[in-house]
Amino acid sequence: MIRKLVLFFLLAAAAALFAQQPTGARGAVDGRLTWFDRQGKMVGTVGERGVYRTLSVSPDGKRVAAERTAPQTQNKDIWLFDAATGAATRFTSDPGWDAFPTWSPDGSRIVFTSNRSGVYNLYQKASSGAGNEELLYESTEGKGPNSWSPNGKFLIYYSLGQPTHLRLLAVDGPADRKPVPLVDPQFSSVTGKFSPDGRWIAYTSNESGKNEVSVRPFDAATGSAGSPVIVTSGGGRTPLWRGDGKELFYITQDGMATALEVKAGAAFQVGVPKPLFKVPAAVLFWDGDGTRFLMPVPDN
Repeated sequence: MIRKLVLFFLLAAAAALFAQQPTGARGAVDGRLTWFDRQGKMVGTVGERGVYRTLSVSPDGKRVAAERTAPQTQNKDIWLFDAATGAATRFTSDPGWDAFPTWSPDGSRIVFTSNRSGVYNLYQKASSGAGNEELLYESTEGKGPNSWSPNGKFLIYYSLGQPTHLRLLAVDGPADRKPVPLVDPQFSSVTGKFSPDGRWIAYTSNESGKNEVSVRPFDAATGSAGSPVIVTSGGGRTPLWRGDGKELFYITQDGMATALEVKAGAAFQVGVPKPLFKVPAAVLFWDGDGTRFLMPVPDN
């Protein structure tokens, strides 16, 4: 009986630990960070070959922050790359797993998640690399940041593990402050992105019955989101905004990068989906401004 109880608690502890993992490194690609144009042509690479996963491009497009796995130690840290020259600088070096780098709207700071204290909490650091990492937000729930509001006051993150849930968090406040759900927790939701003007949030959820891209209006004055508008019909994930907010991009169920023209006035209207190019099969994470897109691409 005692042996069974010990085994039970060991299995429960293992399950709890697994639930805190960023989906078991799904989306990790052994290859190169590669730029694609709208036609799917490779137009450049960033940095050297490695194992990359989560990434984001700075607001001015001049730098890239990416999660990279060290070949010898298998430690997962964030590196910064010059988008033009590919010059690399190590941004974090803690033995924990550091991931989901997200730039502040002025490019001066980067927030990321790390399990250095056991739970995946949010940390921030100057993007210049100066100074130490500072704890931004902690809770008992693992979390991965997705987007920083243009006014600098809010973060969107999603809970790690399954199912995933989007939360809205005030940037300033005590480390244990409470986030606000963006989507009813009875549904799974992920990868929320503020529009360039901060008035809309695009994300993926199954609140319509299947995984689709939706948008919600966002009031930056009150920090509240309105009712959803579903903008895809055949499945979609990982939405991105064009730099001027006039297009949304997403990846379809069969891996096609797709564009939607956007008219966001009193109501949110989209045009006919326009397939752009097929993304590599292993890619889950990407970024870009609509003229070009960056993603890790497996070596041939």
